Amino acid sequence: MLCKNCGQIIYDDNYYEKDHRFCNECGANLQVYYKNRRDTLTSLRNMNLQSKIVQTKSLIRDAVHEFGIDKVYISYSGGKDSTVLSHIAKSMYPNILHLFANTTNEYPETIEHVKWEKEENDTNIISVIPKDSHGEVWTFKKVVQYYGYPMFSKRVSNAIRTYQHALSARTKSNSQDYISRNFKKYERFKEFPISDKCCDKLKKEPLRRKAKELGLECAILGILASESYQREKDWLEYGCNVFHQRKDNQCRPLSFWTDEDILDYINEYNVKIPKLYEMGYTRNGCMYCGFGVQLESEGENRYQKLKKTHPVQYNYFIKNFGDLMIEFEINVA
Repeated sequence: MLCKNCGQIIYDDNYYEKDHRFCNECGANLQVYYKNRRDTLTSLRNMNLQSKIVQTKSLIRDAVHEFGIDKVYISYSGGKDSTVLSHIAKSMYPNILHLFANTTNEYPETIEHVKWEKEENDTNIISVIPKDSHGEVWTFKKVVQYYGYPMFSKRVSNAIRTYQHALSARTKSNSQDYISRNFKKYERFKEFPISDKCCDKLKKEPLRRKAKELGLECAILGILASESYQREKDWLEYGCNVFHQRKDNQCRPLSFWTDEDILDYINEYNVKIPKLYEMGYTRNGCMYCGFGVQLESEGENRYQKLKKTHPVQYNYFIKNFGDLMIEFEINVA
């Protein structure tokens, strides 16, 4: 095995104990680097709201200066985070373009709010419908049938998909080892129809195609580093603005905000958000997504809540995916 950082061969006596992907020397240096990055993120999070707004505007301005106002866009989900981002960005650039990925798996309240933004709040929004290479609409059901269900977490689903579709015995063995070391409690699900491809097919790929079609070069995202392990890890490696470093240019000007900051901004500036949040939901997202559902309180998980708030959508969910939930040991009653 080769060190992920320096490329040298890792032997039994020189691997970094806390992360076997690195040799001892690289692992020790990375820990210092990541500690400094975490300290920076903590300092940003500790700023007051007004200071965060100033910093956020500066990051958006950097993206516009780098690519031009006609080459950037707000990646808009209709949720509270991206609505706060939209409110800030529109205060600077009133006609800035928004792209909304209608995944066919949205809450009705999200669709209603996006319609209000476009028709009554003068927000420049283009809705993007996911389609396959033949021009046929992708639906959540179709993606699940073709690839598998998004379950537990993106990392777990990705590990299971990699294991299931390994092209060689060595890759399969390495995938099995990775799952055993990192996701032991989910190892028993490794032969189940699970995949992380849903977000790619229903959101990321359609948005990339539309952005390319329109000649857009940089997405402005309303994501928070605190939302997941993967997003915080990504921030530690790249920071807020990621220009000319990866396949997609990204401006992530809210990444150091907290959920409390978002709510404080909404209250202070009287920002309208979807009615979904008044129904007890803390995130809008896709209705049937299974990422993180196993961590939610028994009796109050998203599917049990869906039964109370959206009975029509719940009945569709049970009819099409109820048997899978039994296999995944998720209570949906």
